[in-house]
Amino acid sequence: MQDDPLFDFILYLITSARTSLDERAIYGSYRLIEGASRLIEAAEEIPGLDVDDFLRATRDSIDRNKTRMMLEKDVYRTWLTDLAAGLASESVKRNTGDN
Repeated sequence: MQDDPLFDFILYLITSARTSLDERAIYGSYRLIEGASRLIEAAEEIPGLDVDDFLRATRDSIDRNKTRMMLEKDVYRTWLTDLAAGLASESVKRNTGDN
């Protein structure tokens, strides 16, 4: 099993963002998503961290959809649920060597 701290942190932030939709104000979710996007961007500048195409696509999706929480809460909720599910699926692939 490959240890990938960057991916694990991104997975934590995004699944925490989804959970926080039902537990606290939606702005908490937005901050977590924004944090994930910024971490991926920053990681590209850190030697030794591999920001792969999956993480870049995740960041792009975040940046395109994060402001929907203001006026399109149901669309935001669906998008974030799908994003978390996609990350969970990717986690299984990475942990079972199905890349």
